[in-house]
This record gives sequence, C-alpha cells and structure tokens, in this order.
Amino acid sequence: MDIQSRNKFLLEQSQDLSRLEKVGIWIHEHPITVKILKVAALILGVGLLLSLQFATLITGVVVGLTITGILLILASSVALLFLNIIVPPHHDMKNHLYKPGQCDGGKLYYEGDVPILSLDYDDHFKAGKAHGYLCGDAINRLSKRFEFVLHTLDGQPRANKLPNTLLKMRQLIPPEYLLEMEGLVEGYNQWANERYWWQTSKKLTVDDVLLFHLIPDSLHFKAEAFEGVRAAAVISQHAIACSVIVDRDPQNGFVFARNMDWPSFGLAGAYTLVINRKHHNILHNTIEVGVPGFVGTLTGMNSKSLSVAMNVCSGNTIDMNGMPASLYNRVCLERCQNVGDVEAFANNNSPLGAYHLTVADRTRAESIHFYQSPEDAHLTRHWEEDHPLSTLNCRYNPNPNSAMHHSIERQERIDDFFQHRGDRPLEDVLSLRFVNNWITTHRVVMEPQAMRFRVAFDNAFAGKATLHEVPSQKLLSKSELQMFIE
Repeated sequence: MDIQSRNKFLLEQSQDLSRLEKVGIWIHEHPITVKILKVAALILGVGLLLSLQFATLITGVVVGLTITGILLILASSVALLFLNIIVPPHHDMKNHLYKPGQCDGGKLYYEGDVPILSLDYDDHFKAGKAHGYLCGDAINRLSKRFEFVLHTLDGQPRANKLPNTLLKMRQLIPPEYLLEMEGLVEGYNQWANERYWWQTSKKLTVDDVLLFHLIPDSLHFKAEAFEGVRAAAVISQHAIACSVIVDRDPQNGFVFARNMDWPSFGLAGAYTLVINRKHHNILHNTIEVGVPGFVGTLTGMNSKSLSVAMNVCSGNTIDMNGMPASLYNRVCLERCQNVGDVEAFANNNSPLGAYHLTVADRTRAESIHFYQSPEDAHLTRHWEEDHPLSTLNCRYNPNPNSAMHHSIERQERIDDFFQHRGDRPLEDVLSLRFVNNWITTHRVVMEPQAMRFRVAFDNAFAGKATLHEVPSQKLLSKSELQMFIE
C-alpha cells in the first residue's frame, strides 16, 4: 500500500468518532498548545505574586491578590496533573526521555528512537540491580504516579496492608524472580542515594514491587478480599482492552499484531521500553516490551522465535494457586521453544487466574484461555486458514458472544477490515477505532519466521503511531559462551 492510500485509510477510520473522542484525540495530539493554555493560569498566578513587591495598595487588596495568585498556581498545577491523567499527552518517540548508561549487569541505550534495556542474566540479583539503577528516574516517576492514582485517589490498599497476599506470592513465584526484585530495589536505592538531598525520591520496597506485578490480575483477583478486609468489587462487563490479531502471510509467515491497553496515567506509555534479557544457561534470550520496575512479561519474543502476548480477563479468583500472569508468561518465554512446549507447560501448571495467552511460532498460532471452560478448565482456540485468530478480552466459553470485557463494536470493525482488506498490511488493523483507544500504550508487530520485531509507544492511541524496527536478531543471538553452556 502506498503512503497516499494508507493515509486515506487512516482518515476513514477517524471520520465516525464521537465529538468527545475527537476532543480527546485533539488534546492528545496537541500537547504544546494544551500546555500553553494550562501554564497560562500558572504564569498569571506567579505574576500576581511577584507584582506584590511593587504594590502600594491597601493591605486588603494585597492580601486578596496574594490569595488569588496562590489559588491560581494551585489550580493550574492540579489541572495539569489531572488532565494528563485523564487525557494522556502525546509522546513522540523522537523525544528521548532516558539517559543512556551502563553498569555491572546492564546497559540502557537507544537504537534509533527505541529505548533498550539490555540485562545480563548470569546473576538475577545483578540483573535486577542494573535494572533499578539505570532506570531509577523512570521508576521514581512511575511509582509516584501509580501511587497517587491507585492508592491515594482510588483507595486501593498499599503493600503494607496485604501481608498474606504478598507472602503467598513469594511462595508461588520462581525464587530467581524474587531475587531479581530484591536486586531491583537495591539498584534503585543506590540511584536514589546518589541524588542531591533536595531531590525527593519515592521509597521503594520489595513488597511494593511484588504488588505492582498483580496489576494485570486485578480484574479477576482482589487482594483486599483475599486478606478478608472486604468483599471483591463488582467488575464492569463492558470495557475496551487489549487486542491481539494473528494471521499468516504467504511470504512472511505468521504476523502477530498486538495493541497493549494499559492506562498510562500520563506517563507509562512515554517510559515504555524494550527489555532484552540475555541468559547464560539453558533459558532463552528474550526481547520484551515493558515498563521500568516490572520484571514480568506482557509482550515478547525469544531466541527460538516463539512470540507471546497476554490479554487481561474479568473473573472471580478467590484463592492463589499459581503465579501472577505476567510472571507465568515470562516462564513460558524463557523456557519454551515453541507453541507445543507452551501447551505442555499449561497442561501441568496453571496461573493465578483467568486471562488470555496468545502464542505463535514459525508454524502454529493459538490462544489459551485460562479458566474459561466449565470446572475452570482451560480453553484453546487455534489459527485456521482464512480465519484470523483474534483475542479481544471476552469469555470464550460457554458463551463466546458474551460482552465480558469485550467491545462488540471493535470486533465488527476487525471483521470489516478483513472483508475489505485488499493489500493493507495486518498492522493497519491496530489503528481501527476501538482497537486503538485512549489507553493503548504500545503497538507491537512480531513476525516469528523472520524473527522481526517492531514497536510504537505512546501515552494513548499508540495503535496508529509509527512502528520502529528493533534489531531483534542481534539482541536475541547467543554468544559463543552462552551456546557452549547451553
């Protein structure tokens, strides 16, 4: 498809947006203009305060101007924060937020406009420490924002209120992952201690990091209910969330297109990065899309070209009988060579609760829906010729048409895309309305046959952002020492 035809297609997708959606997109795509408007009130407030030193007015007027200036400053600051949370600002990947660096166990650098955190896993603690140190600033900013939104505003319990939940997590996750989290906290604290005394940093504990890894499971598992503090909250049956579409191209083999929907709260999309895990044992090297402070896997590919992505799912998980979804995904990616290996692992090991895991290799693609069949069994859907495999966050059994966390309008637009696809590349499906939305923070296209990996990150609407090539073959290759040990 030529550029003119592609632009026409993208324009057609935006023409039936609601007025509210158009306003949200306009705010997202014009961050400078919006910031000027918001900062104007801040400048006015500061100006009023500064002008007081020249004032010769009566005391009452001076006091009035002082109060007005302070209120304008506070109102503008609060408005800036809340508007960024509600309508996340656009992030251009050309704007490099990370400071490249290197230390024992890792390296943070840019490949073009793609930030890459490369970690050496001859020692999990050392890899975690490098992660925490090199990404200290991002972890500090993200943890403060998530703390404010999830705990201060939403009232979710903090880690120190969930002792039983976190103790159980420690018993369920592989010990090397816990060791990595401990290293991450030590590396972050080292970064924090090297700052100037007036630069405040979020205090971080291993329990905080553990709790962070329950976010992908939060739609079906309520930690406060597990603690016996209160009953689980009722989950909305209608919501827009992650999309995964897999189809086979005659020349390129399977194409794995994926939009990750995760509220960025104005920051998480901008600080998304590629994490390259390099192992010195039988585990496979991996490249994954993640955020600093998070050691689980949401979307990734390994050195055997096995590709995985998860979708969250609603449900009612009462007990903890398996590890959280993101850590389960990482085990699959590091230890499995192909789709068959993932199936075998899933037959003998269950995750914490309900979610969808889509996997593809050079010859097969399928979606495993955990706890989706009667008696909490797992259901598997396979890619079939002329039937693209779409996973869109709904309950697939016993009623595949139920609207549990599933946008029917999104499915209709995907079906229409394939009926009239022509020569459009599969990744264009990720730009469709509802598929691409205000919580879409990363767009990934993987091709197992060619071991190709492309990404786009934004705080919202990343489904239409320009894809950037990741040097996947170089990042996934094993060194001579690694291959000798393996």
